[in-house]
Amino acid sequence: MRIGLRLLTNSVLIAVFAGLITTLLIGGVSYNYGRQILEDQAYERLTLVRDLKANSVKSYFDGVEKQAIIFGQDLTIVDAMREFDTAFNQYATEVGKNGLDNAYKDEIIKKYIAAFSGDYAKDNGGLQFDATPYLNFSNESTFALQYNYIFNNPYGIDKESKLAAVEDGTTYSKVHKRFHGQLKEFKELFDFEDIFLVDAKTGDIVYTVAKGLDFTTSLSNGPYANTALGEVFRKVNDSTETDFAAISDFEAYSPSNDDQAAFVATPIYYNGEKIGVLIFQLNLNTINNIMTSNQQWEEVGLGKTGETYLVDEEHRMITTSRDFIENPKEYLTGLQAIGTDKDIITRIRAKNNNMGWQKVNTLPVSESLSGKTGLAEYKDFNGKEVLGAYAPLNITGVNWGIVCKIEKAEAFAPIQALAKKVIINLTGVMLLIMIFSVIVGIGLARQISLPIEKLSTMIQILSQSQDLTQRIQYDHNDEIGDMTRALNNLIESFQRTTQETLMSTQQVQQAAHKLMALADDIDSQESTHKFEDNFAAVHEKTEAIKEAGDSLEELSSRLQVLSRQFKVFEAESDRSSGW
Repeated sequence: MRIGLRLLTNSVLIAVFAGLITTLLIGGVSYNYGRQILEDQAYERLTLVRDLKANSVKSYFDGVEKQAIIFGQDLTIVDAMREFDTAFNQYATEVGKNGLDNAYKDEIIKKYIAAFSGDYAKDNGGLQFDATPYLNFSNESTFALQYNYIFNNPYGIDKESKLAAVEDGTTYSKVHKRFHGQLKEFKELFDFEDIFLVDAKTGDIVYTVAKGLDFTTSLSNGPYANTALGEVFRKVNDSTETDFAAISDFEAYSPSNDDQAAFVATPIYYNGEKIGVLIFQLNLNTINNIMTSNQQWEEVGLGKTGETYLVDEEHRMITTSRDFIENPKEYLTGLQAIGTDKDIITRIRAKNNNMGWQKVNTLPVSESLSGKTGLAEYKDFNGKEVLGAYAPLNITGVNWGIVCKIEKAEAFAPIQALAKKVIINLTGVMLLIMIFSVIVGIGLARQISLPIEKLSTMIQILSQSQDLTQRIQYDHNDEIGDMTRALNNLIESFQRTTQETLMSTQQVQQAAHKLMALADDIDSQESTHKFEDNFAAVHEKTEAIKEAGDSLEELSSRLQVLSRQFKVFEAESDRSSGW
């Protein structure tokens, strides 16, 4: 390969290699630095939203507890508890006195059970529920109240609260008519699912606004004693504090078609005696709206994939997932893919929410339920890579955790866009570097190779012409100039050697002539005695022969030196010709 092409190639390769290394270093450092900044910002945003939501939920429950305590001590509630409690136990007797106890009809009961079962099945994807075990056939008073206020309610399923009172002349109905309107208005004003008044001694639910199947049952030993409602009742009933409130966990509650329900309870005292317990059934949608920001996720900084949700101690998600709200079909398909129970998927689809049905077994959930606060990069239950911020929810009486997360792909989307721009820009810079290096390489190659080519050409001319009087003309003070001067010196030395060789050749010829003349003189001697008489002349001739021999020896040495110089010159010539 010619030296000019080698110089051009090497200069381009060096420039490209240097540019590539620079590009990779700048790109890598920029990407990692930008990624770290975005990750920190994402975690800061997640932490901020997590803390805001945690405070909002805690404030909500704190407010509900205070409401419960205030209303539990309100004279209206105290009077209602006292009067409902008394009237509750007299109802069956009064109905009998009024001759209404024979008015119970089986078809009315069957019709209600069928209606309730149908409504339950509709709300649970066709799953069946038998309400018969929850009817109080064994207690005359409670059965009579269930029949008149539930089974024979003219407004039907889910509208029983519209009934102000049954016109049966009983004390209970008169009390119901006096207090029901206020309690119903209070329920709607504060967005509760239901309000219960429970006798402290028997655990009987003597009044509810909604009149579900739990109405008239006992929370001490009845069918709902082991539910969250029964649990929160016992917490309050076992307490001796007056300013006390308890919160239950969320759980599926059959009188509400197995929708998730949570309860807040507080004691009702009269003259220092606990006479009852006031219980609010919370509306889960209120908490859900807090956690989903009324489905305005982007407005609170959670982008297109971020969300916050609550989990209980059984790892159940007790608020609705954003993924389900926005893509229910895809979400349910994902649940099937991870082996979720079919009945659970059926309920989620029918109820149009996953609250309380789906378990989430991820690191943030486990950590938050163990009381830890932190940040994590992990795979969510649906297999997506996410960034999450988690913490325990400090609400007395429950063990809940809060998780705020966003998909990693979205969190790092800006750095991916930046990486693309960096690659495009650095590619452009690389092309400019390559073009510049080609231009510079060509100039550099010409600057170096032209003098060398000129030098090579002149050496070839010298080699062909064998004219030792010519010299290479190059006056620049650089390495090629040094090489040119060295070659000129070599040629000059070779020229002197050649001249000396010619002179030595002449001397050899002269010595040869002398030897020939001496030989003739010796041959002309006539005899040996004559030779002895002329000893001085022979001695003189011998000295001449010795002198000629010395000249020949000196000539031989010079010719050896000349031979070596010829070899050096030949090698330099060949090397110069190869550039």
